[in-house]
Amino acid sequence: MRLEPDFTDLISPEKTINHIESLKKESEPVSHTEILNKLLNQVEKVDFEKIAFSNLEQMKNDLSLKISANISTDERKKLSRKLEQLEDLQLREKHFLIITIENVLQLAERYRWGLCKNDDFIYLYNGTYWQQIDKEEFQKFLGEAAEKMGVAKFSARYYQFREKLFKQFLATAYLPTPESDKDTVLINLKNGTFEITKTGTELRPFDRSDFITYQLPFEYNPKATAPIFTAFLNRVLPDKDSQQVLAEYLGYIFIKHGSRLKLEAALILYGSGANGKSVFFEIVNAMLGSENVSSYSLQELTDNTGYYRAMVANKLVNYASEINGKLEVNYFKRMVSGEPVPARLPYGKPMQLKQYAKFIFNCNELPKDVEHTNAFFRRWVIIPFEVTIPKDEQDSELHNKIIDKELSGVFNWVLEGLHRLLKQKKFTKSIAVQKAVEQYRLESDSVQMYLTDFEYTTSATEESKLKDLFSEYRTYCIESGFRACSLKTFSDRLKNLGFVAERKSYGMAVNAVKNNFY
Repeated sequence: MRLEPDFTDLISPEKTINHIESLKKESEPVSHTEILNKLLNQVEKVDFEKIAFSNLEQMKNDLSLKISANISTDERKKLSRKLEQLEDLQLREKHFLIITIENVLQLAERYRWGLCKNDDFIYLYNGTYWQQIDKEEFQKFLGEAAEKMGVAKFSARYYQFREKLFKQFLATAYLPTPESDKDTVLINLKNGTFEITKTGTELRPFDRSDFITYQLPFEYNPKATAPIFTAFLNRVLPDKDSQQVLAEYLGYIFIKHGSRLKLEAALILYGSGANGKSVFFEIVNAMLGSENVSSYSLQELTDNTGYYRAMVANKLVNYASEINGKLEVNYFKRMVSGEPVPARLPYGKPMQLKQYAKFIFNCNELPKDVEHTNAFFRRWVIIPFEVTIPKDEQDSELHNKIIDKELSGVFNWVLEGLHRLLKQKKFTKSIAVQKAVEQYRLESDSVQMYLTDFEYTTSATEESKLKDLFSEYRTYCIESGFRACSLKTFSDRLKNLGFVAERKSYGMAVNAVKNNFY
């Protein structure tokens, strides 16, 4: 099955204007705080004993009838003891916990406000999308609901009871993420859900069964343009192929992990200051909605605790200003590939994340201490921002001008990129991007930089001592600001670059010859 949507309706937007207008009336979300307050207002007193022991009175009556019947003394004693046991039945904490949660869920369903747990997160459907609820806020709501139902004040307000209510909710209200069509892309906007399928595109009403956990903060308008943004982009990124790759990556953000199109890519916008990267960050942040964007470093996202990975579970993109620190390469490769990764919230259970943010980084410098494999470098899309804007031409309000007037137009530019991506099944070929990745591969390999700067080549007749090469390499790293690798890694990289090391009577020798002697 191929996913090459027909974007004809985008070219002739008049056909969709009336449809879009009809959706506007249905498109206003209700805040989760307002929904929780509405639910709380519907909570009434509950007869916990009647619910917990629903057939208690009937059982008592049946036993009383049997006792009064013509039966033996021993049988009457047994039945009398059973009746006494029924009289002594008391409500336990578990009854209050279970009944409270079941009542809350029934109320939510009655008023068509979805309430569920997925992974370790609590969600409430607000009419347009599933919104994550803060744990502390939800515990407070559950405690207040329990008190209105009739739980004693000093129990309902006790922190441990509220914690138990929360855990009972987690155990009762699990909603598995619905399986989505691998050939469908859904984008949630203020006036509907934009659906891209193999047969075409459509702006349709919101549907809770989509289990979308975000909403872009503007309306879809097929006629919208972005002249200020276009002029900005042409100024800071004049290479048209790079512009196309940029639009395609932003479109890629909306393709779920596990979809048929798997690109395994993280984006770097690379260049020194005053080149437009910060303006672009502000525009993307506003277009996606700040609540849908995180900014954790790669070191944080790839650490062993999994806490930061859990925090990008409900984000569209993790857009960080720099890449710093040492990253765990295996986690990085798995996350960029969209594979399930382990994560956990503080004090929460471990979970396997399947849907989480894509990655964009703004960098003045690229990280040097990295894994030197093709599997690592092929995951990077590096777009060089090489135009420095003179101070007298800089506009500190440029991002606000674009955000205030042109987000719908910028989104249409992104949609064009998404269309190309789905049709091509890959990013547009860009010489500038390819050169940037190759230069990164070279500059992050201190061994290759050392060999290049000293013009070492392989030789069929001459050789150098490995220990002398390594000593010279270490000095070179100190003087150049590189982090030197170990002797073993140095030797391995020499072999990967085509040099041969052999053991001689005086130690290890390498078939390397220096072509300059300064």
